[in-house]
Amino acid sequence: MTWPAKAVAGLFVTLSIASSCSDPSSIGLDLDPNNNQIGVFYAEIPLSASMVLLDSFNTTNAGVMVVGGLTSDFFGTTEGIGFSRLAISPTVARPQQSAVLDSVKFNFQIESVIGNDLSTPKSLSVHLLTESILDTTYYNTDRLEFDPQPIAQGSFNFSSRQDTAVNVHMESGFSEFIFEELKKGDAFRDIFTFRSLIPGIAFQGDPSEETSAAIAVGSTTAITVYYKNEGDTISRGYTISTAQSRHFNYVNNDRTGTPTAEITEPRVAYSVGNRVGSISNVGIVMKLDTSPIDSFLDTLENVTFNDIELSIGPLGSNVSTNRPPQGLLMYFTNDQNTIERNANNSSLAVQREGAAQVINDNGSMVPAFGSNSEAILSYSSATNLYRAKITSHMNALYRLGLERRDFLLYPSVGLGSPDIFKRSFREFVVDENEIKLKIYYSKIRAF
Repeated sequence: MTWPAKAVAGLFVTLSIASSCSDPSSIGLDLDPNNNQIGVFYAEIPLSASMVLLDSFNTTNAGVMVVGGLTSDFFGTTEGIGFSRLAISPTVARPQQSAVLDSVKFNFQIESVIGNDLSTPKSLSVHLLTESILDTTYYNTDRLEFDPQPIAQGSFNFSSRQDTAVNVHMESGFSEFIFEELKKGDAFRDIFTFRSLIPGIAFQGDPSEETSAAIAVGSTTAITVYYKNEGDTISRGYTISTAQSRHFNYVNNDRTGTPTAEITEPRVAYSVGNRVGSISNVGIVMKLDTSPIDSFLDTLENVTFNDIELSIGPLGSNVSTNRPPQGLLMYFTNDQNTIERNANNSSLAVQREGAAQVINDNGSMVPAFGSNSEAILSYSSATNLYRAKITSHMNALYRLGLERRDFLLYPSVGLGSPDIFKRSFREFVVDENEIKLKIYYSKIRAF
């Protein structure tokens, strides 16, 4: 029998598994002394947490380049530099030899901008690489050499909108250079000759401005050369874009002097005090120790779980232009602090409410899986909390023989989403005492 929380608010008995000496199977409300005793109970279970640095954080082809920087007392100073090849279309008409240059602009497609204060303009710059991007995997510790003198730079005000397109005029020397090369055409025969001319570009922000921007890779993050052929009354445009171009992000996170400075080795669970947290693109995630669930379930007999919620927060800050990740997946993890996978190499996680939590594998009950059915800890700016219903998961532990596992909390927004953990420097910090399982359950027992 499931009762709405408000209807029974005055009838709950609070059970602290750490200090209560009462047997939860014998506490109840006598609704009908001649029939059954029905107990409606509330248990609040604190969960401890640690932090894990993920191994080999691959930032290749994440879809955006995260540039600029942020500073916090918990995670230190973080700076990002983006690297990308450029793409051309050899079949698109180029300027005639008699063409006249109008202008050359660089267009930035901004996916998001985060910072505690966006009231002042923020800087972006583009630089020519002095070495090539290879057909290999790049990690957040990798970087390439580039010319410190930018070919495009500008400052932009993102206070009213953080997803927008902005552009800036290219430096005159580069504008004239690329226009002359376009007219000659030798370097524009195919992508390989073009890369000999321009191996790629680097994107930077100014870390001292305490802001980071995610620049989308695609046809709208591009160089556009505007020109007029003889007889033209309006300008034509030739685009050199980042569409379908190999790219990656370098991240420098200096945690010196912070509580997280000791987090140095990957796949090690670190406890750094009474605060825990996560930071995107650096690759630090939270690990929840769910072992108190075992102790709690051992006290129960023949109960029905009415509603179970995992709650994290309130978080340490709540700034409208610097929100934490929208959602967190609850991946199963092991003593090696890696995400558990099944025989098909599918990652295993808590499944959403109402979905199957286990499947029968030759007589054994093993975790269900599916990228479209994973439960998500959702963030609410109104409450400054992460919350998720995990009643189905707990029922699987209690009734179906699912083995309890600890959780690695990995940012995600759910169905069909890109890996948002690689698309920003979003972070959050929370007091470890504010991580709780809130459990409503009932029991019917005959006299």
